[in-house]
Amino acid sequence: MPLRARRRRRYALIAFAALILIVVAVYGVSFISYLPRYTIQSISIEGAREVPEELIRRYTETILNDGSYTILSRENIFLYSRTEIEKGLESFLPRIESAHVVAQSVLSTDLHIVVEEREPYALWCLVEGGACYLMDKNGFIFSAMASSSPGERTTQYIFGGSILSSTDSTGSQQVNPIGQKFIPAHLPGLLSLLEILGQSGFEPKGAVVDNDQDFFVSLRKGFTLKASFGQDTNTLTKNLELVLSSDALRGKEKSIEYIDLRFGNRVYYKLKGEAEVSNTRP
Repeated sequence: MPLRARRRRRYALIAFAALILIVVAVYGVSFISYLPRYTIQSISIEGAREVPEELIRRYTETILNDGSYTILSRENIFLYSRTEIEKGLESFLPRIESAHVVAQSVLSTDLHIVVEEREPYALWCLVEGGACYLMDKNGFIFSAMASSSPGERTTQYIFGGSILSSTDSTGSQQVNPIGQKFIPAHLPGLLSLLEILGQSGFEPKGAVVDNDQDFFVSLRKGFTLKASFGQDTNTLTKNLELVLSSDALRGKEKSIEYIDLRFGNRVYYKLKGEAEVSNTRP
């Protein structure tokens, strides 16, 4: 046999032997990754109150095992995707604000998940239809309101408007606020105004956003304050006090339908059953 042919044959045998070794090594690693001692056997949940633990557990199981075979086990205690589980739970269950996979020990086969649920701070309600949803302090709407939960009835404010609608298969406009944020750019300023109004004795019940610029605050005194985003909250409250102390409105709070402070030094107000009145601020 010529020398060149012998070399080619030797290289081929070496390559074949290397391929066999690689296949055996991969099979061995794959086999070890599926051993029960290195496989997650249980999932424990901590911190869940409103979200059922079983729902969290089953969703996690679908991430660990989606029914397909992989060379390396997705349920292996060293190989599972911690980030995928954490981010997946936060996305799939909007009520969960954060989820963390905590390692109990290096060789533990229990997957321990610590979740933190969003706290209801206010309600966002449909202007028509009456359906209401829970909202946290950052304006994130995360769940439909369930009247059976005591914590859901003690929210401080009720908001409405400024939520995007979607079109279903029939062409109808549907509003699904879950997962959306209520006026994220303006919410801090609006909450500041409501707090100042409360400290001044006006007891705001909440607000409805009319458009990108205007909003209406409902007060327990029985009338509505119309204002615009960007107005100074302290000045707005002071102006409201001045208007109510004017000769035209002093002592008539129960008869007022609304006071409109959106137009500079010009104030508009309406008494129930009467026409709108325009005047300069006192």
